[in-house]
Amino acid sequence: MKKTLLLAALFLVLGGGAWYALNKKSQSGSRTSWDMNFAVPNTGDIYKIFLADRKGRTATLERKEDYWLYNGKARARPTAISTLLETIAKLNVWYIPPKSAENAMIRSLAAEGIKVEIYDKDNKLMKSYYVGGVTNDEHGTYMMMEGAEQPYVVHIPSFVGQLRVRYLLGDDEWTDRTIFREKPEEIQSVTVEYPQRKSESFRLEKTDKAEYSVTPFYSTTPVIRQPLRKGVPEAYLLSFEQLGAEGFETDNPLRDSVTALVPFVIVTVKKTDGEEKQVRFWPVEVQQTREGMPYVHRYFAEVNKSAFLLIQEGVFGPIFRGYSFFYETAPGSKLRN
Repeated sequence: MKKTLLLAALFLVLGGGAWYALNKKSQSGSRTSWDMNFAVPNTGDIYKIFLADRKGRTATLERKEDYWLYNGKARARPTAISTLLETIAKLNVWYIPPKSAENAMIRSLAAEGIKVEIYDKDNKLMKSYYVGGVTNDEHGTYMMMEGAEQPYVVHIPSFVGQLRVRYLLGDDEWTDRTIFREKPEEIQSVTVEYPQRKSESFRLEKTDKAEYSVTPFYSTTPVIRQPLRKGVPEAYLLSFEQLGAEGFETDNPLRDSVTALVPFVIVTVKKTDGEEKQVRFWPVEVQQTREGMPYVHRYFAEVNKSAFLLIQEGVFGPIFRGYSFFYETAPGSKLRN
């Protein structure tokens, strides 16, 4: 009996000590501490995200009706936004780093951290924290809430990898890579010019509601007198609804030499409101088919003599058509360089 009472008393003492230790720990950063609550589970409440680093790079992302605006000037890349929102929603403290590592982590966060500010619909600050480097095994990321004294190692449960790379900075990282996003009914005309194959260059123009004409781009090209293939002009315009690039090539050292060359094709889309976009394309990656014929897999593209990107034939191929394609006498094959 005495032995049982002794064990019970010992249990109470140890339990009370553990409770005291945990309670004390919670005051400086436990799993219920405010400075560990990095996540915003309901990302629908987020209307603005601000990112900045010590190099002076910033990114302001603002929610619009059906897209996010980057730095007030361009649509943000949808996949990048989706990844960032998923990250913000699932952040979870993995563990508290040892005291011996805290000072180094804090110095690193101050010198190299990415500042993150998250705002709601009323422009009220919801979260403000810093994203630092990664653990040696690259499974955790150092983070620290603004105004806190305790850094943490944060991760996303069931995800292996660092999180810092999801907080992007730089125009090429955030700017939407979509080149054409046109509603067919809003397109007034499309001109496709092949400088080295002039006979296949053409102009497709809306003449009336659901009525189109396809004429030669060059006056020296004979006019095809056959009827247009039924539904082909409409189907062609549908190709412009969503055409995106593989990536930006803004700093590519070959850019000046490439753009000085005669392009394979020049595509110009004019909308009913007068807005116009011109894109020039140059082959960059040529492969061989099984039959030994050359096949262009990728092109460089320059949009309005400004943005320089890399695009895939598999995506843009449907707009690389020739004049004869639209008529009943056409072979129906896609024009290639």
